[in-house]
Amino acid sequence: MHQENDKVERYKTYLRLEKALSANSIDAYLTDLDKLTNFVESEGKKYADVTYDDLQQFVARLHDIGIHPRSQARIISGIKSFYRFLFLDNYITTDPTELLESPKIGLKLPEVLTVNEINSILDTIDLTLPEGQRNRAMLEVLYSCGLRVSELVSLRFTDVYFDEGFIKVEGKGSKQRLVPISETAIKEIKNYLYDRNHVPVKKGFEDILFLSRRGKLFHINEYLYTETETDTRKSGEKNFDYVNPQNRTVQIEMEKACTDHLKQIGAYLAPDEFDNVNLDEGDFDYEATVIIPVRNRARTIEDAIQSVLSQKAKFKFNLIVADNHSTDGTTEIVARHAAENPDIIHLIPERDDLGIGGCWNMAIHHPACGRFAVQLDSDDLYSSTHTLQQIVDTFHAEKSAMVIGAYRMTDFSLQTLPPGLIAHNEWTPGNGRNNALRINGLGAPRAFFTPILRKLQIPNTSYGEDYALGLCFSRYYRIGRIYEELYLCRRWEGNSDAALSVERVNANNLYKDRLRTIELKARQQLNTRWNYQPTEEDFNTFFNEQLAAWDEVRRQYDALEQVQTRDLVFGDHNLTVQFNPARITSASANITPKALAERPCFLCDLNRPKIQRALPIEGHYQLLVNPYPILPQHFTIPTRRHSPQIIMPHFQTMLKLAWRTPDMMFFYNGPVCGASAPDHMHLQAGRRNILPIERDWKSYETMLEKLFPILPEHEENMEEILGRKSDCGLYLLKGYVCPVFVIRTIPAEQPCMLFDKLFRALPLYDGESEPRMNIICWRQSWNAGREDEIVTLIFPRKKHRPACYGNTGGENMLISPGALDMGGLLITPRENDFRRLTAEQAAGILREVTLTEKELQPTVERITGISRKEDEEDAAEDNTSAIPYDGKEPDVSVGIMSRQRIRFSLNATYSAKGNYVRGEQTVECSEGSILWNGNLYRELTFTPQEKNASFSLYNVTIGIKFHWERQETQIFSGTLKLVVEEEKIVAINQLPVEHYLISVISSEMSASASIEFLKASAVISRSWLYAQMEKRRLMSGHDRGFFSFIKNDSEMIRWYDREDHTIFDVCADDHCQRYQGITRASNEDVVKAVKATRGQILMSGNEICDARFSKCCGGATEEFEFCWEDTHKPYLVSIRDTAPDNTEGIRPALPNLQNETEAEEWIRSNPPAFCNTADKEILKQVLNDYDQETKNFYRWRVEYTQEELTELVRNNLKTDFGQITDLIPVERGRGGHISRLKITGTEHTLVIGKELEIRRVLSHTHLFSSAFVVDKENVRNGIPGKFILTGAGWGHGVGMCQIGAAVMGAKGYRYDEILKHYYDGVDIHTVYP
Repeated sequence: MHQENDKVERYKTYLRLEKALSANSIDAYLTDLDKLTNFVESEGKKYADVTYDDLQQFVARLHDIGIHPRSQARIISGIKSFYRFLFLDNYITTDPTELLESPKIGLKLPEVLTVNEINSILDTIDLTLPEGQRNRAMLEVLYSCGLRVSELVSLRFTDVYFDEGFIKVEGKGSKQRLVPISETAIKEIKNYLYDRNHVPVKKGFEDILFLSRRGKLFHINEYLYTETETDTRKSGEKNFDYVNPQNRTVQIEMEKACTDHLKQIGAYLAPDEFDNVNLDEGDFDYEATVIIPVRNRARTIEDAIQSVLSQKAKFKFNLIVADNHSTDGTTEIVARHAAENPDIIHLIPERDDLGIGGCWNMAIHHPACGRFAVQLDSDDLYSSTHTLQQIVDTFHAEKSAMVIGAYRMTDFSLQTLPPGLIAHNEWTPGNGRNNALRINGLGAPRAFFTPILRKLQIPNTSYGEDYALGLCFSRYYRIGRIYEELYLCRRWEGNSDAALSVERVNANNLYKDRLRTIELKARQQLNTRWNYQPTEEDFNTFFNEQLAAWDEVRRQYDALEQVQTRDLVFGDHNLTVQFNPARITSASANITPKALAERPCFLCDLNRPKIQRALPIEGHYQLLVNPYPILPQHFTIPTRRHSPQIIMPHFQTMLKLAWRTPDMMFFYNGPVCGASAPDHMHLQAGRRNILPIERDWKSYETMLEKLFPILPEHEENMEEILGRKSDCGLYLLKGYVCPVFVIRTIPAEQPCMLFDKLFRALPLYDGESEPRMNIICWRQSWNAGREDEIVTLIFPRKKHRPACYGNTGGENMLISPGALDMGGLLITPRENDFRRLTAEQAAGILREVTLTEKELQPTVERITGISRKEDEEDAAEDNTSAIPYDGKEPDVSVGIMSRQRIRFSLNATYSAKGNYVRGEQTVECSEGSILWNGNLYRELTFTPQEKNASFSLYNVTIGIKFHWERQETQIFSGTLKLVVEEEKIVAINQLPVEHYLISVISSEMSASASIEFLKASAVISRSWLYAQMEKRRLMSGHDRGFFSFIKNDSEMIRWYDREDHTIFDVCADDHCQRYQGITRASNEDVVKAVKATRGQILMSGNEICDARFSKCCGGATEEFEFCWEDTHKPYLVSIRDTAPDNTEGIRPALPNLQNETEAEEWIRSNPPAFCNTADKEILKQVLNDYDQETKNFYRWRVEYTQEELTELVRNNLKTDFGQITDLIPVERGRGGHISRLKITGTEHTLVIGKELEIRRVLSHTHLFSSAFVVDKENVRNGIPGKFILTGAGWGHGVGMCQIGAAVMGAKGYRYDEILKHYYDGVDIHTVYP
């Protein structure tokens, strides 16, 4: 298939380059070719195998599916073109389309205007108007030359040859043609030129022949289609359809399409890219001001004012009412309140052309306006007396420039209207600012940080001004969201937008579309500026401009030229010591967490001197001139947003910068390895040929010991990634004064797998986020015949500062080594240290803070994979039982989904195949492998690189083949593994067992569940899980079918179990245990229950209990062998779900439910049981979310007509039974569940089982249980017209009954008592602490 795709790609290139077709034409050809491709694949052939007869069959199919002959002809033409290409490029030796004929198409003469009709059109032109002669000339040219309208309006002066009598026209696909032009048309053009010479031509339109009166081409909106309005609801009702929960699925799909489009056109904004806001800026008498713009709202303004005055807050606030010349008594009402209360300011504008936005501008510029300006419309109300306090608290908590709340739609008397609460949940922290471009509103109330609002201003309109502000704020600043109700939005007949005309709605939508267009272009420009890739010339220019503007820093660099240096020779090594007093602050910096928390970060925008310029580069960084230099040109490159000093996500950027600027070197100091700003990620840069190790690199290169790759298969993998053979690899430099790891590589789109390997191998100290290290890299050029490479030095550190730094008296030296010191340029801010530092002391300092070769031996072994001790440990591990008797908590592999194509998002940095990746990803199954980023892999593992990292899987199906089946996006922590099985990609989540259990029990149970019930659930979930893990281990290497079954002409007995899971331990759906990752917040009580029972499992003798459970047993639990394989498990026996009725603790006996008469009596009755409850609070403990859609499960009833049952059985068993005459229980378990059921029909009879197969066959999804009895009604000639199934319980009924256990927990039973009630003769063992 890969070769076939290659042919199509080459054909596409052929059409573009050799045939010079436009993009649209190429798409049309390829669309037609797709139809042939689908046909060829369905026939199991390749393009080269297709014959003339095959093509005839293909054409016949086109006819059969109703494709018009003209479309058939076009498709055949495209296929002939494709096979001609294959023939010309020697893919085939004969062309099978040579004799292929197109369907006959009748010729149709085009309809044309007559001469009289043309003259009539020309006569309608009013030549007295300024544009009259232009229009006449245009029509003459259009008529005489036969042009398209697009060709006419783009006609240029230089395309008209008056003397020769023709024009040059550029048509479709940029093809040019010469067209004769009539003398009349030439005459009219010359007459028009007189008028044109008086038009002020705009720049860029000088050569355009036909212009508008504004001197340019003017685009008039052309409506592409019209719609007939069938939705007769008022506009105020329809406006909120997009926030209706019923439309959520469609909205998510639209959001994905919008986000993908924004990324493609460069308008997508990352979720963490925000400017910092200094909320302490400015002096304000009031902390908050409510602003009410109003005109003619006498009926509602008093309510609005009282709503503000009733607010309770811990700060001063006031109210500004901008009264826009009301005439209905509103002015008098506001004036009365303002006279009574000095905190109410009544403004009436002098101008009479202000809209709502203009009134807002007047209010926010009033000197009494507070720090935060909060919106309230004149006919709306705040929901509570704490709305203002909540809004201001959110500003500070989220460091936002704007805050938006949630509101409820009401009528005038405050009765809720559909859709009720509008929380705008589509505004998520991850994508809200991008999704805002797709939707028509953002929420209410809206509040703004006044200093920023004053700078941005508000459009002087009365519609969309708030939306425009929201878009603009979200471009730069974080918008705080409150999803709780803050505001009551009243809809009544006096509302301005309660019932708008279609014309008004269209005009409003057009206005917002234009706002979106403006915002989209602004974001494109912002991204272009942020993504700038600097050159060496940019570094020089930026440096010189900064020094020219910043006198203090220019003096620092002038002083640097006078600093003293000394060479220190240590053996074969040349080191340098620099006396640099300006570095005293950095050398003595206190970087304890407390000190960092107390000092402002000097790399953040708000804390830098305003004179310090910043050049945005590489998407997420800023280029700064370092004001305290070590190097003649010294730059700092911090991330634009404050983020931790962690190199992993930024290493690739450092390599790209080094490759693009060969005369620069780049370096990095780890958080405790010399960085004076360890809490703000930054790189540094400077000129080359100053640092000793870099300057003398060619002599050091001969001292490298290669660590990776050293095996042939690893070298092949490196060549595949880099695209060529090279000396790239990971080395250890042993000839320097201290050990140094060296990476030699070339630029690649994928992150550096060599650095990943080293990063993982280095030791990580407690409480630290990355191994201690300093890094230096540059682009190394060689003599002719040897390609350039990037050299990266990694110094593995163990200490922040040497002992001499903390010594007292004469032993003290203020030397705090960073990357430059490690590279041989030691910085001393004190002259005494500069004078007395010897070569031996300098080398000793570098060695003291670096790991020794002996200390690095485990790291080297992990890199090379060569370690006898490690091999022995691996071999021993292979012989160890998979069950956790070694006292350690194992990881569990959970199968989440299986698809041909999987979409997912990495919400943090992950590594895979040597790459560092994050964001949206797509994988497809191709040729039995995984296709990802254009490469095929047998399997892929995405390993998190950040703490609390997560990934999202889209369209995960839950409740598979159950009545609540649906799809949703789910979020998971841990590792994501992708493997191919049965021509599909399987997504597997690997994570620690206890984390898995928290998710499972939180998904299965409600937040209201009792702690003892949760503990019991934790133990059985853990027990069941370990039983499956052990079973998978024991079955490894053995042949296991997807299911087990017995099938012959009269019987089909099938049971589904965990043996189908061969590549993971358990699946994520209800067939195993419902696992939804961290999609939903974990229940605090569940966390407590899991921790309280950590490591506890049920044991029956020496066997881990396969602790099954179901929703509701219906009063009697079932035995294992009646649901799965014929194996008796002594702890999974049938019991009656009631408390003992005697002092000996013996439960009442069950009837003999294997007897049909007793079973029928039991199922038709309503016996008491723990699980026989209608207590909603109890049921909520077990029935979470969609489970609560299920009603009447202790005893239930299902009815089928003859037609419905016949179709069900036929579709589910793929067999025609004719009409169903009976459903006869052949065998029941001791709990009353049918394990073998005879289905009798007029054409066929079959016995089916076991219980899940019976439930599957007799339902569109799954029947509640197989414990049922059958009634037949309307029997005619032996054929029932209706079947009624009356049943008991929900699920297989084996093991613990969850609803029964919830009742026991509520009644005060301990978790061990609950477990021993349902599992006979078990013990609780702790297998790890």
